[in-house]
Amino acid sequence: MNEKMQSDPSQLPEHIQSVRPLTTAEQVADHCGLLIVEGRIAAGERLGEERLAEICGVSRGPVREALRILEKRRLIEIIPRRGAFVREVNLHTISDLFNVRNALAAMAAASMASRDCERQETEAFKRLERRVAQIAEIAKDPTTEPLAFSFQVTRFVFATIVGSGNSLLLDIWGELNENTFWTTIWKVPQIGITPEERVATYHQIESIVREIGAGNVSAAEEQMRKCLDDVRDRVLQNLEVQRPSGIR
Repeated sequence: MNEKMQSDPSQLPEHIQSVRPLTTAEQVADHCGLLIVEGRIAAGERLGEERLAEICGVSRGPVREALRILEKRRLIEIIPRRGAFVREVNLHTISDLFNVRNALAAMAAASMASRDCERQETEAFKRLERRVAQIAEIAKDPTTEPLAFSFQVTRFVFATIVGSGNSLLLDIWGELNENTFWTTIWKVPQIGITPEERVATYHQIESIVREIGAGNVSAAEEQMRKCLDDVRDRVLQNLEVQRPSGIR
């Protein structure tokens, strides 16, 4: 991230890292996207290339690419000959995104639980157990970064999606990651802020895996939904505090 963007007090936290180095366009998109999700850039506002380039201290080329990324994430709408305009992203639309994902994850948990009696010997189930062990290890550690905890929870849910054996479900899950503002939400800590919260989430996840292993379809589905709905509610509470007064 360039010097001008680093000097902006509303910029993304420095400790956030990607699996690979982000391009300049991706950094600009992440920066602007978070401001939109947090309500600091208002719905309907025009994002001019020249203004963004000046604010971020970059050329207009990366800005144009950043706008295309934001459009793909459904955060802006690019209207030919008029420019890029911020789409409305309120707590209701954020909740809707969580609800869709949570329903898919609950479906995946039910699917895994419905498999034959050898389910506990499958590689998919063993992968779930490894994810739970990793979450258990970091849940009580007071030095655990909330974003690191969120990442492990995300890995667990994805392992359940893969373990469902439903290729269409996996494709839809990928589309939701790539073509919505989902990843933008997690650019700052949203869950696992305290050890107590992390331990509570760990116990919920442990219960999900136990029900899957026992073949309790309804219970596995219900436990997954309850766990992720709790995550949704915590994120919405955090965003409600972060968003400017009157923008909900």
